[in-house]
Amino acid sequence: MKDYLLFMDVSGDVDRALVEQGKVKLLPMEFVINNDVYTYTDDEQGMGIGQFYEFVAQKAPMSTTQISPNRWVEFVEPYLQEGHSVLCLCLSSGLSASYNSAVMAAEELEQKYPEAEFVPVDSLRATGIAGVICERMIENKEKGLSIHENKKDLEEFRVKTSGCAYVDDLDSLKRGGRISKAVAFVGGLLGIKPLIQFNKDGTLSMWGKERGYKKSMHTMVKYYLERADVNTPHTVYITHANDENYANELAAEIKAVSPNANIKIRPLSPIIGVHLGTSAMVLGFTDK
Repeated sequence: MKDYLLFMDVSGDVDRALVEQGKVKLLPMEFVINNDVYTYTDDEQGMGIGQFYEFVAQKAPMSTTQISPNRWVEFVEPYLQEGHSVLCLCLSSGLSASYNSAVMAAEELEQKYPEAEFVPVDSLRATGIAGVICERMIENKEKGLSIHENKKDLEEFRVKTSGCAYVDDLDSLKRGGRISKAVAFVGGLLGIKPLIQFNKDGTLSMWGKERGYKKSMHTMVKYYLERADVNTPHTVYITHANDENYANELAAEIKAVSPNANIKIRPLSPIIGVHLGTSAMVLGFTDK
């Protein structure tokens, strides 16, 4: 088997130890706050998590940007020049055009480097749910799967993952166009918090609503129990908007009903945090 490298963009949140061990490389993405462009790299470079969520708490105007085809070429070409092929897990095409840009870049690079390949994969997911898929990508390579065998498996596996989110900040959803101003206003008055899920096609939809985070947390656990195989060991990702206390509470509830769960807690990437706001939590796992 010809060796290859594994990449994922930073909209996906994966166990930091896997990055530090060199098993996967994270590619930076940009976001905009108060018309200034910042870069998130998931390490000591660029804006840190704490600073980002200070801006979120201040309700600063913010948005995300997609990775352009030229930017993909800049990221990947140095590795192809060295003779490495690259398999890259990308943010859901249902949320961003970055994957489509990666496909365009791959077509351009194929002409220049016929002996080395850039192979993008549409995760149809983001944040910790993409982290579950990323771990599968690493395991596949370690089992000896070729780059295209790995891609094929990931495309079959991605729809077997589930994810749901609790959103506390209705203003962030309103800014992103996910809910109307009227819904945000009434929801704020009543203390109603929307619960969001990833659909099979990589888009998001609202699947429920609760009053307060305690009830929302119980409903997320119910969502998990309906879909996960609690009788076998499996990985669960909980990503949070810089509020680890909330994440630890959810982890304790998951562990109480699912002792076989290997729970990994991570801060929520700013690339997704821009749209979910303060005190958000996302739960990601593999279906039965």
